[in-house]
Amino acid sequence: MNHKKDHTEGIWIGQSRLIDTDLKPVGKFVESEGESYYLISNFRSMPDFFISIVSDSDHWMFISSNGALTAGRKNRNNALFPYYTDDKIHDYRDKTGSKSYFLVEKENKFFLWEPFTDEFGKFYSITSNLYKSIFGNKIIFEEINHDLGLSFRYSWNNSEKFGFVKKSQLTNTGENPIKVKLLDGLLNILPAGVDFGFQNELSNLLDAYKKNELVDGTTLGLFSLSSIPVDKAEPSESLKTTTVWSTGLQEKCKILLSEKQIAKFTSGGPIEQEHDVRASRGTYFIHSE
Repeated sequence: MNHKKDHTEGIWIGQSRLIDTDLKPVGKFVESEGESYYLISNFRSMPDFFISIVSDSDHWMFISSNGALTAGRKNRNNALFPYYTDDKIHDYRDKTGSKSYFLVEKENKFFLWEPFTDEFGKFYSITSNLYKSIFGNKIIFEEINHDLGLSFRYSWNNSEKFGFVKKSQLTNTGENPIKVKLLDGLLNILPAGVDFGFQNELSNLLDAYKKNELVDGTTLGLFSLSSIPVDKAEPSESLKTTTVWSTGLQEKCKILLSEKQIAKFTSGGPIEQEHDVRASRGTYFIHSE
């Protein structure tokens, strides 16, 4: 009996053929927007690695090449994002730090794109670049989607006046206009008054005390505790707050203070602005279309 084995090319999911993402990383010095950087092209082909961002003040930031991070002021008891060891920070990809979602209208279809997510690199032709300032005080993540004709980059640096500054930029690299709906923001923001020990040992209890609020008429988000958790039968007010605000997309933008509507957005559903969210991890997303 003869057995014939059919040969098929590539790996498919449904009607989509997965793209080979085995690209060789290349490093070099470059100039961008008048500043000098060391650039690693195709950095996502490398194992995750750890990066420190320096400051001329009391800011500190440690960030994974996959985008997850910890950051704060003075010491680990004043963290704006949870302070963990580097292995745990790598594991917190898509759970802590920057996150972006785009719905791109093209050819009478809406294409979903989540930059810096491995799964989407298998469906789109993508180039990923990582820039670090030669002074060590700024880092830029860039992803170019050749299929959609879009480039997205975001940067982290610090400021004595404004604290930590994240700048996001979406660029149309094609010749035709494109309509885009977006969610761009931050995940797992810590409220003020949380020390290292409490976050690491009682993080689930801590979530129950979290309070996320939006100041009416502004983009200012307040992340605080409803009260300070104590073992004694006495009042313990929380009078400090972590603040996050945005500029650049004020017209018709909406602010989200939780992850509850992300699935609705990625499915093409309508988004409602959130004003007061309790017992939920600190989240700040700006929605625009």
